[in-house]
Amino acid sequence: MINFSKLWNKSGKQYYNYALKFPQYKKTNEKLVEISEIKANQIVVDLACGTGLTTKDVLKNYPDIKKVYAIDFSEEMINIAKEFVQSKKVAFIVADVQDVDKFISEKVDVVLCNSAFWQFQNQNQVLKSIISILKDDGIFVFNLNQQFFDFGESEPNQKIIIDTLFSEMKKRGYEPNSKLKPKVAREKIEELFNQEGFILNKTEIINIGPRSIEDFFNFFKIPATATFFENVPEEDQKQILSSAYEKLKNQIKQIENNKWIYFVFRKIR
Repeated sequence: MINFSKLWNKSGKQYYNYALKFPQYKKTNEKLVEISEIKANQIVVDLACGTGLTTKDVLKNYPDIKKVYAIDFSEEMINIAKEFVQSKKVAFIVADVQDVDKFISEKVDVVLCNSAFWQFQNQNQVLKSIISILKDDGIFVFNLNQQFFDFGESEPNQKIIIDTLFSEMKKRGYEPNSKLKPKVAREKIEELFNQEGFILNKTEIINIGPRSIEDFFNFFKIPATATFFENVPEEDQKQILSSAYEKLKNQIKQIENNKWIYFVFRKIR
């Protein structure tokens, strides 16, 4: 079984550097904060805050906010976030997201979660915890990309990259740990949230623009985003990435499809 806690604690520096260099997380955070329509004096939770990118955007765009709770189960991520986001309005918490209600004693207005919710192991419990801290009519905003959401479109270039990486691993005697969750449809998400006392307020699909092949390969240098490398020594990981990149750099210039869907759910009970 993949040890996500261990992988994320190893990923802080790489994740932070990737997010500053490549635009994916910057753009997804900007849209997440925009669609949330936060108001003055509200209390916000940044769930699975990572290195603090969403929290930073909240403070930048809504300077009159009352407070932000930035929560992540990785102590390494929180330590980096504390350096990246220095504000008396932010309370940093190291905790499992499904225990958020144990660490926040006041009611909050908005819960945000960038590119993480569908990776949580126990989504029902996470939602129970979130709804217990939300004010009446409070909202939960999150997003998914094509790795997790079924847009009904093929992704040939991404498949070529993954297949090439796996081929290079097998040449070196490694069997990729490639057990991915099946993609989810909108109806399934609505059903899950309705069961826990939420109603869908709105959705929005955006394409944040093509990703370069350099972007993709740098993304896979982050331990937590390349779980198929979990039991592969670091030096072998570098060799596998380098060999696959050399094979593909003249064949694939960019990955055009980078769609994300944003969900805004409102508490109804």
